[in-house]
Amino acid sequence: MSRLVTTEVARWFARTMLWLVSAATVALMVLGPLGAYNGSREASAADRALAQQQVDAYEPPAQEDVDACLADEAREREAQGDPTIEFQCEWTPTVEDFLPWRQYWDTEGASIVWGVASFLALAALLAGASFVAAEFSTGAIGNWLTFAPRRGRVLASKLVATVVGFAPTAVLAVTLLVGGTWGAFAAHDALHNPNPPQGSGGSGFTLADAAAAGGRIAVLGVAFAVLGAALGFLLRHTAAVLGAVLAWGVVVEGIGAGLAPRARPWLLQTNIDAWVRDGTQWYEDVCGFDAETGGQSCTSITHTVSAGHGAAVLGGLVLVVVVLAAVVFRRRDVS
Repeated sequence: MSRLVTTEVARWFARTMLWLVSAATVALMVLGPLGAYNGSREASAADRALAQQQVDAYEPPAQEDVDACLADEAREREAQGDPTIEFQCEWTPTVEDFLPWRQYWDTEGASIVWGVASFLALAALLAGASFVAAEFSTGAIGNWLTFAPRRGRVLASKLVATVVGFAPTAVLAVTLLVGGTWGAFAAHDALHNPNPPQGSGGSGFTLADAAAAGGRIAVLGVAFAVLGAALGFLLRHTAAVLGAVLAWGVVVEGIGAGLAPRARPWLLQTNIDAWVRDGTQWYEDVCGFDAETGGQSCTSITHTVSAGHGAAVLGGLVLVVVVLAAVVFRRRDVS
């Protein structure tokens, strides 16, 4: 078995296509630090001059409009029982109000790191599918089985080689993403937001949080590489695998999510988010008859999906596809 794995690993690193996928995956991670670097810069003198022009051009509303706004504000406070509701009726603009939005690591870093998880998973799936499906497309798998006729061992060796082959790409990509993004914010002294959003609480997104998220993203990438390899055994062509993934994304993740909202806890994107973000939420609108108004009223209900749930669903999916691949590979003819 070790000889088979060694041979398959060598095949992985001998494939030009897989080197290109790895290079593209790592290059894609540069978008995170680049966006952070551009978004975390302080406002320039030109930005401040333009903002000052907008402040100077501001015309305050008429007094009767201000009075009407204050009356509406008072009614809303009384109706909601919340004296903190603010309509900004007497708002006076400042230069800071018109400056470009500046990003900070502790408030925006998480969205940048989390945002690439699906792209990494897709690249991993493509790599795994290409590694296996190319052998079926060229007929090389038939020749290989004459030397290693035990199909179970052949399948297992290719799956292990997929893990060994894609793991360095996943680790390098995530390291570049997390380290580069943090460094981009640090370069502009934008690690801590001086005015964090109300209700954010805590210390925001930390480097430890980013490292943990990066580790989960790397694991996700390796798992999807295995999923792609298993799909390669099932469909035997990289284009067929990509077509199946596209169909799933459009029909199930897109249309299906809209038609059956309660299926969202079982969708791939929901569980990817839950795993990468250490838990996520989705919202359901429940509507019914309102006796007071005589019409229909809707209430938004928040549902939580834990990281454990995400790991179980994604891991279960990979396991099911691998088992199906093993059954089909053992029973189906190979040309």
